[in-house]
Amino acid sequence: MSKAHHLIRHGADFFLLTLILAFGLGGLLYFRFETASQIAVVVLMAVFYVLWGILHHHHDGDLTAKVVLEYISMSSLITFILVIFLLRV
Repeated sequence: MSKAHHLIRHGADFFLLTLILAFGLGGLLYFRFETASQIAVVVLMAVFYVLWGILHHHHDGDLTAKVVLEYISMSSLITFILVIFLLRV
């Protein structure tokens, strides 16, 4: 499947991911002076990213436990890095 066909077929999935990231960034900016709230936003973004990944791969027909573990691992790593950054700033 070509990249263009993939984008067209999964346009709604990618639009949803864009919304998740945009609302997350908006939340980080809105709560810029409240570290605990920013951490909550980061954790919520990670949870929604994992859920999005599961939904996307389910639609694509290639959802496996390995894919789910990859999404959980990557979102956990990024969440850890961002939380450490937020606590040190």
